[in-house]
Amino acid sequence: MKPVSPPVRQYAIMQWLYVDFPFLQLDHFIHELAEDKHAALVVFCPVNNEILQVSGTAASAGIQRGMGLAQASALQSSIQLLPYSFESENRLLTLLASQLYQIASDIVLLAPQGLAIKLDPIIHYYQSVGNFVALFHHTLQQTGLRYHFATGPTVETAQALAKGKVDTIYETNAQAICALQSASLAVTALSEKHITQFNRMGIRSLHAVFQIPLEELGKRFDNTLISYVLALKGNKHTPRPVFHPSQRFQYQCELPFELEDSTRLLRFLTHPVEQCCAFLKSHNLTTDSLVLMLHLADSPQQQINIRSGAPLHNAQDWLSLLSLKLEQIELTSPLRGFQLCCDNTVVFHATSDHLFAERFSKHAENMLMGALLAKLGQNAVQRPKVRADHRADLQVPFSKDKEENSKAVIPQGQQPCWLISPPRPLTDSTRIIYGPERLQTGWWDNYPVKRDYFIATNAKGQRLWVFRDHDSQWFVHGYFS
Repeated sequence: MKPVSPPVRQYAIMQWLYVDFPFLQLDHFIHELAEDKHAALVVFCPVNNEILQVSGTAASAGIQRGMGLAQASALQSSIQLLPYSFESENRLLTLLASQLYQIASDIVLLAPQGLAIKLDPIIHYYQSVGNFVALFHHTLQQTGLRYHFATGPTVETAQALAKGKVDTIYETNAQAICALQSASLAVTALSEKHITQFNRMGIRSLHAVFQIPLEELGKRFDNTLISYVLALKGNKHTPRPVFHPSQRFQYQCELPFELEDSTRLLRFLTHPVEQCCAFLKSHNLTTDSLVLMLHLADSPQQQINIRSGAPLHNAQDWLSLLSLKLEQIELTSPLRGFQLCCDNTVVFHATSDHLFAERFSKHAENMLMGALLAKLGQNAVQRPKVRADHRADLQVPFSKDKEENSKAVIPQGQQPCWLISPPRPLTDSTRIIYGPERLQTGWWDNYPVKRDYFIATNAKGQRLWVFRDHDSQWFVHGYFS
């Protein structure tokens, strides 16, 4: 008898997946900026004198969220404080949403530490919730952030479950609502005033709140609370603006300590540059310039422009150019932070050809030009161009712009590779072995030329390219190799 395969377990469609990042600022600092990742670190709010986020080392010493600074210092004398910044967490949350936007479209930000993903539109694309959740975890694990998650029929339901640290993908909406019954009021978005009112009524869980008829709630509370309770039950959907990623890359960072040596900044630029290049690749873009704004302690902001020889979107290439640029920067005062921007972007066009075609890769040339521009500056680097002109002096002019060389062809003839500019008078004794070739042109552009060119040899055996002008004066214009 042929064995029957067990049925594949399928998840029912959930509406929302909520992700809570309770240690967003601290985890980002540890993962990207901290020199000692095992130090006792806490995020501290000086306004309320309250510890908001605690690292693993600090938690091992007994420090907990909600403690005051004096109590935390008594438990751990070597504690390191990070001042809490709502703006910093909001920027980090936006960056996270931009990364998740590559795998999900409908994202709602709930600043400063949470976001919700609408699952309905992407279930058919991933074929099941489980497939999407696996990719979702893989994406977030690369960030080094701690998070909690849950699903539910509304954002409010999923948010309360995630803040309760259930970390569960529920198969049905009924299971999510059932799990929410036992949750405490502390995990909800209820105000402290409302929680106090419920506690006075002897109500400390959502199960008890759900048992109260809406008419009774309306007598004691305002319409805002009633709407929120209906949303928790899954009976009301609150309209929320959907996140749309920016079309330009911008990254801002406050350094953990002041820097007096600009070259030490490269360590802190590695991750932002990698994120910038990932942004470019995801949008099929590339760029030839980055802007680095330096936030100094006692001086105005200093703007640094980094230019490459051609558009690039590889992180290692940009980091090499940044390393060269930082070597030249002299800080007028200690560096406290920076901002990295990428504004000038163009669409990336991949080039390919058949196997036996003659191909010339411009990558080495572009990297050389980028290194020269970063080291010497835009005004110190010139590029040769090609012009279809019989006058050797004008065939390869130099220019500071970055336009591609034209497809002009240099006229063929007996012409050496090494030219002397300007030509110098012929003083050596020579013997003519070829010529003459008459060149008479340029009467239309104020650079008329009338010359007879010859190939000659001198006593050293060198082959010279010489000419006689209209005044019968002889000049050397180049040497043959």
